[in-house]
Amino acid sequence: MKKALLIIGAAVMAIAAQMACAAADPYIESDGTSGISTGYRMNGTSRLEVDFALAEQTEQARIFGDDAGHETSLKTILYVSGGASHFAMTIDNGTSSITRWKAGTDTVRHTAVIDLPNDKVQLFTGDTAVLDTTTGVSGGFAGKEANMPLPLFGRWGNAQATTFANMAKSRIYGVKIYESDVLVRDFVPCLKDGVACFKDLVNGGFIIGETPAAFSAGGDVQTFADDAYVSTAANADGGKLYINTGLAMTQDTTVELDCAFAEAFTTTSFWGLFESCKSSFRYGFTQTHNYGLRWSSNGAWHDDFTAAFPKTMSGKDVRRKYLLDFNGSSVAVVTSGFTNQTASFETQSFTAAGTIKLSSGGWGTGEYAPLKIYGCKIWENGALKRDFEPYVNNGTPGLRDTITGAFIAASRGSGDSTSALAYGGAIVDDAYLEATGSVGINTGVKLNGRSRLEVDFSLTVTNDNTKNWRVFGTDTQEAKLKTWLGYDSAFNTKMEMAGNNRYPIKADTARHLAGMDMTSGKFLFVTGATTNALANATTDLSELEASMPLPLFGRYSNAEGTAYHNYTVPKARIYSVRIYESDALVHEFLPYSRGGVAGFYDTVTGDVISNGSSFTFGGAGQDYGQLKAYITPGYDDRIDYGETTTLTAYAPGATSYRWLMDGQPVAGGTDGVLAVEWARGGAKADDGYVHAYQAIAVFNDNRESEPTEAATVTCAPRGVVITVK
Repeated sequence: MKKALLIIGAAVMAIAAQMACAAADPYIESDGTSGISTGYRMNGTSRLEVDFALAEQTEQARIFGDDAGHETSLKTILYVSGGASHFAMTIDNGTSSITRWKAGTDTVRHTAVIDLPNDKVQLFTGDTAVLDTTTGVSGGFAGKEANMPLPLFGRWGNAQATTFANMAKSRIYGVKIYESDVLVRDFVPCLKDGVACFKDLVNGGFIIGETPAAFSAGGDVQTFADDAYVSTAANADGGKLYINTGLAMTQDTTVELDCAFAEAFTTTSFWGLFESCKSSFRYGFTQTHNYGLRWSSNGAWHDDFTAAFPKTMSGKDVRRKYLLDFNGSSVAVVTSGFTNQTASFETQSFTAAGTIKLSSGGWGTGEYAPLKIYGCKIWENGALKRDFEPYVNNGTPGLRDTITGAFIAASRGSGDSTSALAYGGAIVDDAYLEATGSVGINTGVKLNGRSRLEVDFSLTVTNDNTKNWRVFGTDTQEAKLKTWLGYDSAFNTKMEMAGNNRYPIKADTARHLAGMDMTSGKFLFVTGATTNALANATTDLSELEASMPLPLFGRYSNAEGTAYHNYTVPKARIYSVRIYESDALVHEFLPYSRGGVAGFYDTVTGDVISNGSSFTFGGAGQDYGQLKAYITPGYDDRIDYGETTTLTAYAPGATSYRWLMDGQPVAGGTDGVLAVEWARGGAKADDGYVHAYQAIAVFNDNRESEPTEAATVTCAPRGVVITVK
């Protein structure tokens, strides 16, 4: 008995220790001097749930919601009233309203629910409803929509939603918003690059306070990477970098710059957000220019935003969109999806007036803004011409146009000869493999007359003419079908198929797609949206087959294919290699890194090709445009009772993995290898229980891939079991 008591006591102590170490729920706390806009407008289908606790009981403090004349069509409010003796909840359809009170305020954690489709307000302490009503404005919210976005920690202090009033010292643990019982917003407390804010798990965006320093995070709060950005603040002497879009401003142009201040604004200068010779967006306060946000059209300055932003809009890390629309003769500022203010001007008429430059607004006078740039869109006469997103090209950060494929890096202002853009967040930086020594990689694939080869690559240098070197391909040792891409002593790009060769372009560090189609005899060389015109090969290749497998990063120097020559050393990066047979993909080699081995992973066969430590894996692991994860084929797809099989997942650049069985999370396999045991359930079939397993890759910036295609494992029936006693 004594031993049993000791065991029980130890168990209790262990449970107590676990409880003591249990993580506290995360929250964002306000010091009562600012608010946060959700960017969401309540409507007649909305149900709002806010998990909160007051930190200080202050009369008229708003936990959320708008009133005081700024919201005219639909109000949703929770506040402290009655000399701080009541919680009050109000819903208002613009013509009539209902308010319900809960006597006594406290610092206990509550959940407030405002259910507009059912005309209901509720306040819970734990699972107990301390305020619950189903009476009120009967059917009064159908078809209604708020004209102001829902704020947290306060109410709006002006009709432009740029200042806050009646701010509450409180904690918010989470906010959920449903429309017709469908979750449309799920704001969870988090840290974004050290800034306390909320992340929307539904849409992926962040909402940040107008004064970020007014908020702090507590509990077991998660840290998320920011959305992808490049920063012009990474420079000397207050900022000398800008980005030239290369597109001229005309009277038909619309510019939308998505950005945030990377530094706190000071009142000793003013910053240019973007400009051409005939238009500009600036922000600032100086002794000689007493304005907040200022814009120009056709060279004439306007101060229409002074009333909307009557104070210094320091707003470090607060993301906004600035629109200058010459086509529609209007300007606007958008914060958290809400248009704070608009202004209009007379239609302008001018010819192309210089290229549009981002983070520059002084026409060469040095007024460069330290910005985090999340993107920029440019329209001409309503048609989208440029859609720039942050991108890293061969280690150089800049913006990539998703429409043309063009990449632009930063330009340096006067007196700045060394600065480069900083970058961060979930920036696109494709995975690549780079050679580090005198060796190549054997793909093991022999090309033939039905093959089509596509190699996505770039160079890291353009001035090494010491030897003829290869990005891929055989030549001197290949007797039947030579296929190679390389550079000659003058550093011209040379492509060859069976004696037919082309020089498509002089060497550069741009990213290219090189292709060779043996069936048609066509060469392919693509840079961004530009395809070089290459003549077809003249030789019929249909009956040919290579005698040696295709090598990457060099050519063979012996007939056995065991030694390499003309290797690229660290002069080239390969992002992918795809090989087709009669238009069917038979090999897709993507950069691979696991357990100290760097090479390529074949997503079709599941094989890994490598030469040990002779290569470096780089990039963030995104095959441009989508995150991919794969399950290696070859597992046992049918197992008997008591048996196991092993599933292996891979995604370029993934740091860990999550697994699903029949759509539900299962433990284990964080390194991409999951041991699957016999299990009941799943989809029952004649030959057993069928389970579908999927892997999700997790990257170091907390991005996740889409689930893989399902790997199905059938657990065979156990049969009849007879127990003899």
